[in-house]
Amino acid sequence: MAEPNKFLSRAAEAKRSSKRVELDEGFDPQNPGVWLELVRDVAAMANSGGGVVVLNGDLEEERLHEELASHAEPEFEAFELHDIRRAGRPATAIVVEGVANTPLVFTRTGRYRSTDGDEHVAFARGGLYFRHGAKSEPATGADVRDFIKRQLDATRSQWLANIRQVMHAPDGAEVAVIETAERDEEGRPTLIRLTTDPHAPLYGQVDPDRSHPDGQKEGIREVNARLDGHIVNAFDVLSVRRMHTVTEETRPEFVHVPKFGSPQYSDAFVDWIVAEHKRDPLFFSQAKARYLATRRRRRTDSTL
Repeated sequence: MAEPNKFLSRAAEAKRSSKRVELDEGFDPQNPGVWLELVRDVAAMANSGGGVVVLNGDLEEERLHEELASHAEPEFEAFELHDIRRAGRPATAIVVEGVANTPLVFTRTGRYRSTDGDEHVAFARGGLYFRHGAKSEPATGADVRDFIKRQLDATRSQWLANIRQVMHAPDGAEVAVIETAERDEEGRPTLIRLTTDPHAPLYGQVDPDRSHPDGQKEGIREVNARLDGHIVNAFDVLSVRRMHTVTEETRPEFVHVPKFGSPQYSDAFVDWIVAEHKRDPLFFSQAKARYLATRRRRRTDSTL
């Protein structure tokens, strides 16, 4: 997580909401509507480059992950919960990092009824939200231009870092270019094999839509269909991935992460996760407990 402390002092001292701080001191976890509004604010903060959402009382991190996974794409987990104090009272600060590559877009309409029976819409399906001063609102052309500029600046910085790596490569280092000898009728490299051996030569490239056909929702649906009544959710899968180090680098046969989009999973990943649960019925619960332990909330200085 990138420098959360720069937002924590604002979270503890802010008197009103702003572009980088959302104060929601009336948060009631029993009210479904406030979860939708929280999802909207987190997405808007992430799309705007980061910030902090401050709530009174406690918050269940797993519920926030589930609400985000249910309503927005791509998959987003770049936030941390911190226990802080405001005016001597406990509060929760959700420090949100800016998204990379592609913005969070809502896949479902966030509709709910208030306690007085009126219907409200927190966000629309297909909506793209940003922070406009103290509010989270639909995107404008300026928001989109600013987002693209941030991504270009980040890409430019990465290119310069890569160039510096090449310039500082040791004597005798070589840059190798491998030519693909065979392509299909659409010009794509032909699939030769898939391996985790880092020393094996690469002869082709897998079409990820064929090798990793499942998005997160499809993968979870398939896992649940095969688990004999045991139901897992997006947070369970995230916990397994983190605690068993399932990444594109370590297990490319399991997961592919496109530059613009959410992780895609292979049938082999579904087979593996189902087999692990059958071998150990505590597979998911233990992974979740370990993951939550690694994300244990940090407490700020009580003088804040």
